Amino acid sequence: MKHIILDALAVENSKTGVGQYVQELLEELLERAPKDMFFSVMMNPSLDMKHPLVKFVSRKKNAEIMWFDIPAIGLNRDIKFFLERSKLKCDLFHCLYSNHPLFFKGAQMVTIHDLKYVLHPEFMGSRGKLKSIYLKNLMRHAAKHCEKLITVSESTRNDLLKVFPHISKLAERTEVVYEAATVSMKENPDIFKKFKLDKPYFLYLGELRPHKNVERVIQAFMRFKAQAAPGSDIRLIVAGKPHKSFVMPADARRDDIIFAGYVKDDDAYTLYSNALAFCLPSLYEGFGLPILEAMKCGCPVITSDCSSTAEVAGSAGVLVDPLNVTQIADAMKRIYSDESFRKELVEKGYAREKEFSWGTAAEKTLEIYREILA
Repeated sequence: MKHIILDALAVENSKTGVGQYVQELLEELLERAPKDMFFSVMMNPSLDMKHPLVKFVSRKKNAEIMWFDIPAIGLNRDIKFFLERSKLKCDLFHCLYSNHPLFFKGAQMVTIHDLKYVLHPEFMGSRGKLKSIYLKNLMRHAAKHCEKLITVSESTRNDLLKVFPHISKLAERTEVVYEAATVSMKENPDIFKKFKLDKPYFLYLGELRPHKNVERVIQAFMRFKAQAAPGSDIRLIVAGKPHKSFVMPADARRDDIIFAGYVKDDDAYTLYSNALAFCLPSLYEGFGLPILEAMKCGCPVITSDCSSTAEVAGSAGVLVDPLNVTQIADAMKRIYSDESFRKELVEKGYAREKEFSWGTAAEKTLEIYREILA
């Protein structure tokens, strides 16, 4: 029996991209794993016992929860890993997020979701450079010592190879395993009525952080509205939890721009499926999961022509320069004014989203496990 430890300490009670990756991957992986593999899933005791990952792993015969009161990142994490190293004996250790521990001995691998804070320390505020150096050292250590590295896109793989060009055989040891979309396909009539979704609107959905480029989405919408026919009742809905780094533009306080705040996962379909388009002209993404979520819900996508967003959207999205407000506004205008173009994007989006599968992601991950354990 091969014993595999999966580090899921980054999973939180609130929804995060990493949390969704871990949840969806493990649901498929533990179902498909061969009988000679047993999994210990490391989780933080702060997780609610009703968390879907806790409930799922608790039901599996080929897995157990390994409760570890260790942070997902920081010096204390590495110190505790060092002190608890005797409890971490296994045939393979897989850290499911980028912050691979420094003090682990044995067969190991890591999933790198992005390098945004290594490449763009300005996204982290005043202490960004110091934090960036720390994160870069973590990734350098992982790149040197891991048997295999998974990246969630070719773009992230390319970033990794550019940042660490001299690490031996890094290209051969790094494999791309794409994520996929999972959306509860039920409409919530309360949300529909609350935000008057029967009126045309563009949508941003996600956390409000500097790299998400929300300010330019707002600027583009205002430019679009300035050129629209007088009296056009078109709105922009900005849904998501504001990060402490987000500053609302003063001129965004208008009746046609609605800041919806945090919305539940179950409400995403309602927002996506009724929108004119989903706008994610992000400055950097490791994958861009909301692109596929929107496409799955029949929502056209406006996204960046750089990093992983162009890779994920392909020809099914409208690709724009994220720094060019005019391009974003023009994309809004074309989708609003050209119904046949909008329908074409919807159909392309449906087809594109089906090319990504958590089942495929699980099978590829298991193939990597087999290769290491052989």
